[in-house]
Amino acid sequence: MKKLALALVCLLSVAFFASCTPEITNPEPSIAVKTGEGYISDGAILNLDTEYKLGIMAASNTQTMKELANFRMEVKIFSMEGLEVDSYDSTWLINGSEFEYEETWSFGEAKDLVGTATITATVTDVAGKFNSVKLDISLNQPAQDLEPVDFTWVRVSGNPGEGLEELGLKWERNGSKEDFAVLEPMEGAILYGFTSDDWGETVTDLDKAQLFSPESMHVTMDKFTGVSAWSDKDYDFVLGTVYNGEYNLIHITRGEVDNNGAAGTTVKILGQVK
Repeated sequence: MKKLALALVCLLSVAFFASCTPEITNPEPSIAVKTGEGYISDGAILNLDTEYKLGIMAASNTQTMKELANFRMEVKIFSMEGLEVDSYDSTWLINGSEFEYEETWSFGEAKDLVGTATITATVTDVAGKFNSVKLDISLNQPAQDLEPVDFTWVRVSGNPGEGLEELGLKWERNGSKEDFAVLEPMEGAILYGFTSDDWGETVTDLDKAQLFSPESMHVTMDKFTGVSAWSDKDYDFVLGTVYNGEYNLIHITRGEVDNNGAAGTTVKILGQVK
């Protein structure tokens, strides 16, 4: 009887301790973003072409102690309009109870890469349990100063003008009634009329992007006929073109006419573009 009673006590003790074992409600591994000067953090505003550090620390669950199996990094980049313009997705096989990711990141130069990005890091253990951290960041293109470049467009006799094609303009004729050079947009190009103030106030690439934005409401033109093909004269005309995705701000400052050439009349249009 004593032995039976002792066995019953032991059985009850086992049942008691089994019922008191805590249930693991969060068995996933841990993951966190490293913080400090120079590190990317949630909500950060990052400049393009500037180096930053990204640090991620992961560890096994302190209760399950399941070893880590893989680490995944996902990046999505969006334009200001919210359209996804680029992405990156890579997974590394890892092991052990701890993992540390630290790399130098730079969002490089790319057209229209001014908007937002999301960085999502995910760690998974051998039991398939996973945990993630997500950083929402803004991308900023620092303003770049514009350097005006001199140009000279030349038209000899009845030949097409040369030197303006890359700006989306063609010069194939002069006016029949008034002898003025006729500048027209090429197919796929848009020609705008601006002011002298627009030229002077547009000093950075961001200024230029704002100038050509739909909110600016500048007048489009099917042709420009302000430069004489008859006599030399100074001018202060400002035009703009959008061609092949590029914005071109054009300042016409002078026209020159030479009627003495053997090939015929030579007309030059001089100015700067930025």
